[in-house]
Amino acid sequence: RLNRQAEIALHNLELLEALQAFSEKRKASDESYRPLWETLLLNQFHDILPGTCIARAHDEAISALQQVCDKAEELSGDYLKGDAGLSVLNPLPFARKDIIYYPADKPHQAAEGFRTQFTERLDGQRYLALAGVEQKPFSARRLPLRPALKPEKAEDSPAPAHPFIVSKDRIETPFAVIRKDEDGCFSSFIDKHNGRELCAGRPLNTFVSAEDVPAAWDNWDIDADQFMKLEKDGALLSEELISVGSAELRIRQRRRVCGNSTITQDIVFYADSPLVNFETVLDWKSPHRLLKTVFATRLRSDYSREEIQFGHIKRPTSRNTPYEQAKFEVSCHKYADISEPDYGISILNNAKYGISIDGGTMALTLAKGGMRPDPRGDAGRYAFSYAFLPHRGGFSAETVIQPAYCYNYRPLFSRSRLPEFPLFEVSAENVITEAVKPCEDAKRAFVVRLYEAEGAYTPLRLRLAEGIGKAELCGMDERRIETLREEEGSGSLALCFEPFEIKTLKLYY
Repeated sequence: RLNRQAEIALHNLELLEALQAFSEKRKASDESYRPLWETLLLNQFHDILPGTCIARAHDEAISALQQVCDKAEELSGDYLKGDAGLSVLNPLPFARKDIIYYPADKPHQAAEGFRTQFTERLDGQRYLALAGVEQKPFSARRLPLRPALKPEKAEDSPAPAHPFIVSKDRIETPFAVIRKDEDGCFSSFIDKHNGRELCAGRPLNTFVSAEDVPAAWDNWDIDADQFMKLEKDGALLSEELISVGSAELRIRQRRRVCGNSTITQDIVFYADSPLVNFETVLDWKSPHRLLKTVFATRLRSDYSREEIQFGHIKRPTSRNTPYEQAKFEVSCHKYADISEPDYGISILNNAKYGISIDGGTMALTLAKGGMRPDPRGDAGRYAFSYAFLPHRGGFSAETVIQPAYCYNYRPLFSRSRLPEFPLFEVSAENVITEAVKPCEDAKRAFVVRLYEAEGAYTPLRLRLAEGIGKAELCGMDERRIETLREEEGSGSLALCFEPFEIKTLKLYY
């Protein structure tokens, strides 16, 4: 979790330095935060990330990565403070319109055009949920919140109109009709667009667990025989409706898992998205146990896709050959997806890296209680989220990749004078800008790293903001390969990407 958070925090910090340097027409520099990158890279060691170190190494890694996150947040705060009024910065290279949560330490009401709702999240804080805020790529959008006329408490407010229907065993959203069993799991999930039942027998978000005692390497391995021992877990202890309004429906469940551990979840449905979010706090006290959440779906596809850096891997969903049988647990980054030609389901996450997929069943690994070489067995309290995303259309950037980025890269609140226009715009949705950063030689320029994410040959145009002059194509070491020429009178560059190709551009201002 800290590794993912540190990567995102430093991505945002690089972007903020590039945006401010461009606005002020000064050289961009990474001097203030380069040591943070070095600390992150040091801790991307192959025993630190999976938690297979001795106790001291774990403690030092957690401390170091937490300091990276804290320092990056502090430095980002310096860029975001000011007196220019509240705005929201989209740190992603494509437009988005997902929900925004603004800390509600003071009561606010939004200007016309936004739908708002007060809610409480698992951190115990109240938030103002804003729906319908359109955000352009890599740019700020004014957020004209006004102070409320009087202090407002959620319980005193009149019940707002909302698109949800909620009863003890049934939920209806603008996108789905869901039935719950006696344990609070989704025994039926019907997509309202096509009337399709997505649940394949076992309820969605069923927790399962098994003894976790690998044959040879306690905290390194998950053995294949553990999948024969997995049994239903997650006795429901309590359930309550937290909030319902024009933006979201939030239900809180508390369960006992693996004997003496507890898991608390806010299950969140949205008025504008079919995504179902599971915001989770796990109080883990269960040595030698493996915990998963299972989504058994009716989808049928020969392959699944799991994200890796700069792309994804297609893996078989069958278990016919020894080669396939060895893939009982595979790695994923922000998403795993099963798609038919015109429909699919993704499991998104913000902190997990292991999943098992068999046929149409996806089982995300949430906890593993190995006791060697760290005898504490990962005991502690953890916060993470994952999501169930049905999508119309097969696998693509629009249906899977962009939602996974939005799920991880949240908007930033700013009061500084950041650009309200994109520095550049990419005409192809499947070409993702992974980084915008100061150049290594400290010129008045910034570096843009793009990659093709679907595995498709893609010609495109890169439209540049006014004020950007020369453009160079570079290697990943930022050494010039060639100078790129703008198409006459267009203010844009013509580029062409091979499947999964990475390109590095240096844009001068």
